Amino acid sequence: MQNIGGENAGDAFYRYKMPKLMAKIEGRGNGIKTNVVNNVEVAKALERPPEYLLKFYGCELGAQTNFDKATGTSIVNGAHDLRKLGELTEAFIKKYVQCYSCGNPETVMKVKKEFITLKCKACGHVSDVDMRHKVNTFILKNPPENKLSKEEKRLKKAEEERMRDAQDGAKKEKKEKKDKGEKGDKEKKEKKDKKKKKDKGADGEDGEGEDAPADVEEGGAADEGEEEDEDEVVWMTDTSAEAVAQRAAEQLSAATAQLVTQGNIEAELEKERKKAEKEAKKKAEEEAAARRAAARLALETGEKVDPAVAADALREVLAEGEAATGAALRKLSVEGGLAGKARALVEAMFVDEPGVEDGPAASLKLAAGIKRGKGLLRLVADGAPGQLAVLVALEWLCAGGGAEGRVKEAALALKQLYDEDLADEDIILAWHGRVDAAKALGVGPEGARAVRAAVAPVVEWLQEGEEDSDEEEDDEDDE
Repeated sequence: MQNIGGENAGDAFYRYKMPKLMAKIEGRGNGIKTNVVNNVEVAKALERPPEYLLKFYGCELGAQTNFDKATGTSIVNGAHDLRKLGELTEAFIKKYVQCYSCGNPETVMKVKKEFITLKCKACGHVSDVDMRHKVNTFILKNPPENKLSKEEKRLKKAEEERMRDAQDGAKKEKKEKKDKGEKGDKEKKEKKDKKKKKDKGADGEDGEGEDAPADVEEGGAADEGEEEDEDEVVWMTDTSAEAVAQRAAEQLSAATAQLVTQGNIEAELEKERKKAEKEAKKKAEEEAAARRAAARLALETGEKVDPAVAADALREVLAEGEAATGAALRKLSVEGGLAGKARALVEAMFVDEPGVEDGPAASLKLAAGIKRGKGLLRLVADGAPGQLAVLVALEWLCAGGGAEGRVKEAALALKQLYDEDLADEDIILAWHGRVDAAKALGVGPEGARAVRAAVAPVVEWLQEGEEDSDEEEDDEDDE
């Protein structure tokens, strides 16, 4: 995974990631084409339809493109290297993914009439895409389906419910206010009627009778003032755009905080993973350096070493040719005697240096390697003990000695040893009859039986040939 946007490449804590682009060239001649293997995954990380990115490649390279929706196969006609496609991907991100204001890649593409815009989810800026590019015609004819995520759908539904509740509350408040106003008018009318009746029944000479209506009026006026004050207070939800945006931001804050926290956790895990990889690589390099130093020392001093160190020493000189390798082999003193020396040679020829995966030695077939390196193997397989040592070393290799899966090649390898006169028939049959022949090299009974089962057809063929030879000799004796 890599950061989205070239300017963010060095930010270990950047949370917007995309897969590294992978492409391979297929076919030849006029039918040569470039298969963008993970175009769908890259487009998904950018939240854009894969057809857009593929069409952008075609427009920029002047080549035809083909996208299969069923399989996700993305083809660009012609041979195009990965570096060029990576540069075009970066150009697509800057033009159709990142916000023109803040550079955030979390944008929503919208197509309206003859215009394409990018709305940023982070800062809210709406960017107008330059409509002069050829790929815009394809985008206008095939607008994106802007599907909301589950979280966005939930928030949108909650906001609609709040708006509906706010409108219902406003209507209810308005109705209550209207009912309260009608009730107040009715009470005022009743008070007025009551005042008139009181004025008619009051004594004109009595001062209290004159003051009473005033008091009543003042009281009535006070009551009306209180009612008017109460009427002026209206309790309802603020439905302005600013208030709605503020409420939405408050609700989004929890979800955003969770996303940011998750992003920080992922960044920390990625940082720890890279740190562990760096430490493992450094440790492997140190171990390799120590092995090479031990191998050089063994070659210089002739001190007895184990077969693994001897194999490292032989790897150092294999590239120099058969003469240099033979001289090193004769000079080396290896634990385990002749069998240990044979194992060191076989390991150097067919097992790559520790830490190297799918190297040249691992990919070399045993039969082909024996045929090519028969001169080196003959340095050990000189006489019956040496031939047995080579067979034991081959058993160690096929039983899992640093190269799993070699047991399938055991039969062909044994036949090649026989054909190259590196193992005589009687030596092979004697080795096959001893299950513990390679015990000194650490081969257990299970591995030994597996190797013998693999080479059984070759052994049977040799036995049949020996029986035929015996019969011919008996016939000659009878004559």
